[in-house]
Amino acid sequence: MTRHRLLTTLLRWLAAAVVLRVLAAILANYPDYFPPNFDALFLQGREGTFAGGYAAAFYVHILAGPVVLAGGLVLLSERVRRRHGGLHRWLGRVHVGVLLGLVLPTAAVMARHAFGGWPAAASFLLLTAATAGCTVVGVIHARRRRFDRHRRWMLRSYALVCSAVALRLISGAAGLVGVSDPEAAYVVAAWASWLLPLAACAAVERYEARAADARADT
Repeated sequence: MTRHRLLTTLLRWLAAAVVLRVLAAILANYPDYFPPNFDALFLQGREGTFAGGYAAAFYVHILAGPVVLAGGLVLLSERVRRRHGGLHRWLGRVHVGVLLGLVLPTAAVMARHAFGGWPAAASFLLLTAATAGCTVVGVIHARRRRFDRHRRWMLRSYALVCSAVALRLISGAAGLVGVSDPEAAYVVAAWASWLLPLAACAAVERYEARAADARADT
C-alpha cells in the first residue's frame, strides 16, 4: 500500500514537472508570435495560410491552451479537491468552458493546415473529437454525482490535452536522432502524442483496479 502511494505520488510529480517544463518552453516562444516571425520553427512556411480564420484560430489557441494545461494540474490535485471543493468546482467550469469553447474549435481549424498533410490533420481532428467526448462524459458524471467516473473521464480528457506536451517531446526526440523524413516523423508523432497517453491511462486504471482487488482479498 505504501509502495503504491509512493509510486503514484512520484509519477504525478514527474508528469507535472514535464508539463510545466514544456509549458514554459511554449510561453518562451511567444515573442515569435507577436508579431508573427515566419522564420520561427512553428511558423516556417505558413505565410500563405497565416491570414483570416487561421490567424485568429492560432492566436486564440496559443492563448487559451496554456490556461487549460496549467488549470488541469490544479484540478487533478487531490489536496485541492478535498480541501477547496469550491475552488475545484469553479476552476472546473472555467477549464471545461475554455477547452470546449476555445481550445478545441481552434484546434479543428488549425488541423486543416497541419504539417504532414491529411494524415496529421486526421489525427488532430480525431484527437479534438476524443477530447471533447471525454470532457462531456466527465461533466455528465459530475452533474449526476458519479464522482469516481467523473475523475476517470476527466483524467482521460487531460491526458489528451497533454498531447500538446507529448507531441513536442516526441518531435524533439526525432529531431535529436536526426530522422531522414521529418514530415513522416511528424505524422507518427501526431498519432502517438495522444494514443500513447490514452494507453497509459488504461494501464493505470487496470493497475489500480488490480491493487484494489488485492486489498479487498486481504
